[in-house]
Amino acid sequence: MTKGQIDAYRGEMQSRLEELTVMNAEQNSNISNVKETLGDIKTLLKEQNSRVRKNENMLSSITAIGGVLSVVFSGFIAWLFKGRL
Repeated sequence: MTKGQIDAYRGEMQSRLEELTVMNAEQNSNISNVKETLGDIKTLLKEQNSRVRKNENMLSSITAIGGVLSVVFSGFIAWLFKGRL
């Protein structure tokens, strides 16, 4: 290899190294953005889970109250019909 070829090769290597450095910086930036977004998503998911839990508890209490009321009303209606027969 001649000195001119070595200098050209060295210049190409430096150019490629600069490109790789820029690409690495972009990837690091993207990774930090992904981490921030993932943290936000986790926070929102925790909030949604707490709301869902509250709604499920409310629904189960309404179901329990409805069950008790249906037993009471069916017992009352049965008592009414028993008295007539």
